[in-house]
Amino acid sequence: MHDLPLVIFTILSQLILGGFVTLWWLDRKNDNISRKSGLLITISLLVIGGISLLVSMLHLGQPLYAPRAILNFKVSWLSREIVFYGAFVGLILLYTWFWFKENRAKRTMIGWVASIIGVIAIFSSAKIYMIPSYPAWNGVNTLFTFFLTSLLLGPIFVAAFLTLKGELDVNISVLSICALVFTAVVAVGYFSALLAGLPEAVETARLTFQHGFFWARIVTFTIAFGLLILSYKNSNMRNVKVFSAAFIVLFVSELLGRYLFYETAIHL
Repeated sequence: MHDLPLVIFTILSQLILGGFVTLWWLDRKNDNISRKSGLLITISLLVIGGISLLVSMLHLGQPLYAPRAILNFKVSWLSREIVFYGAFVGLILLYTWFWFKENRAKRTMIGWVASIIGVIAIFSSAKIYMIPSYPAWNGVNTLFTFFLTSLLLGPIFVAAFLTLKGELDVNISVLSICALVFTAVVAVGYFSALLAGLPEAVETARLTFQHGFFWARIVTFTIAFGLLILSYKNSNMRNVKVFSAAFIVLFVSELLGRYLFYETAIHL
């Protein structure tokens, strides 16, 4: 599949936004997160960010010319995505340095800036696809989908690390459950709009419903929801095994959903 690099890039870039904002927010609220844990998480996010950048270039016909894409910043959402996402990863590197130096005040300040830049980067990424020629993409659902991936994957990713060290002092399952419920509501609204839309939109819905990945995503989504409900109700279930399992299942679910996003869209 030609769009596989984009599937991987968009999922990973959204994952690190959610993970970064979660770590920064938790660090602002309490002193429980150790220097070792902070560094472990931020370095992991940097590695994922580096992988996502390398994978994204595989989609280009001539990867060596990728830096020239920024020249159209004033008119191109793709150029804006490249600039803002690159800046976001660079700010994570600086944030990591202040974890190393144990300078909480400066990493709090950098966290504010990086979070805003990261949100703009994901917004730019979504805007690339919101074009009239693809009815299934040209709507607010694309924005919701990209940011919900951040909410679904990022907090659970960080929770798995922090529970390993016994440093998570909030019931993060609440946020994840709310994100899952909102994702389901958005999906219902999205498919309802497709079925009531242009013939190309109806065809996108039909292709999606007939695809095995759609039903596999429902199964993985349901499993993740069950795991998170258990962790919400039972403090003994808020451990690294449960959060890691929930993250893996949700990651697979999001990959399946993003594959369908590209695979089933019909051009006018």
